Amino acid sequence: MVKATHGLSVAGLVFLLLGVGSVTAASNPGDEEIVARVNGVAITKADVRIHVEMYERAHPGLPPGKAREARARTALQSLINNVLQEQVAREMGLSVSDEEVEAAVKEQQGKTDDVSFAAMLAFTGGNPAKLRYDIRKGRLEMKVRKRLMEAVLVTRSDLKAQFEQEKYTLFPEQVKARQIIVLTPDLADRLYRQLKEGADFAKLAESTSTDLSRTKGGDLGWVTPGINYPPWDDVVFKLKPGEISQPFRSVHGYHIVLVEEHRTAGWGRPEDKRDLLDELIRAMRSNQEFNLRIEEARKRATIWIADRMDLDAPVIIPSTSR
Repeated sequence: MVKATHGLSVAGLVFLLLGVGSVTAASNPGDEEIVARVNGVAITKADVRIHVEMYERAHPGLPPGKAREARARTALQSLINNVLQEQVAREMGLSVSDEEVEAAVKEQQGKTDDVSFAAMLAFTGGNPAKLRYDIRKGRLEMKVRKRLMEAVLVTRSDLKAQFEQEKYTLFPEQVKARQIIVLTPDLADRLYRQLKEGADFAKLAESTSTDLSRTKGGDLGWVTPGINYPPWDDVVFKLKPGEISQPFRSVHGYHIVLVEEHRTAGWGRPEDKRDLLDELIRAMRSNQEFNLRIEEARKRATIWIADRMDLDAPVIIPSTSR
């Protein structure tokens, strides 16, 4: 990374790093105005504008005035944070080469020609330089997080404690079930009576069901809540193993369901999700460490923010001759 010098803007920093134009063209009056400095790196109104306008394109109909000023302040804090993140990465000896950036650009661009690609970026409020800036920032953040994750020490007690917090999400309630779906209530009632009299569920499913599971004797495997249309969950998850539901209707037709097994939430073991638990712990702790380092960098930094930052150009009322 190029070391920032006094008076260098974020746009200018990208110019030095990439050898291309600024993050955003200063096409609006006063966009060259400096609205913040972070350790000598200047952030201009143009830098803030492009972030705000990209957000507004994604969320049309947002109000102007004070609400837009608030969006600008939020964008400015994000830009300040970006400068601090780059400082943290530099202190860790991490950087992103121009070759990495260009390879990522080519991957995104694909076979699209330069002019068309630039037009696509402009449609979303960006430009090629802004794209490279975002790629470099994203790659740098990934490297920092990877380095911090690798440094996290995860113990067996850590895994057990994390499992207790996550087990109901990792291992939700499940039923192992078979299902028959038919199109008329009369047929559903007739099949239900046959099943209560001892008929084989799998054979009836194969011969009568309209569901794709009929080829497997109606076997659905293990099912979690939220997969099927109502009122499937309300009916089936109240059944005990071995019970058969009375016919009930959904958008697919009339269902009869046999519950073979039932697992309550949290049924698994920590070792079944060891890798995922390890990854969760590393991600959370590395994120905490990253945020801590950014805040420490913020405390050490010299930051100036302008009192006013109005992105909306002033309305000029033409004078009338008397």
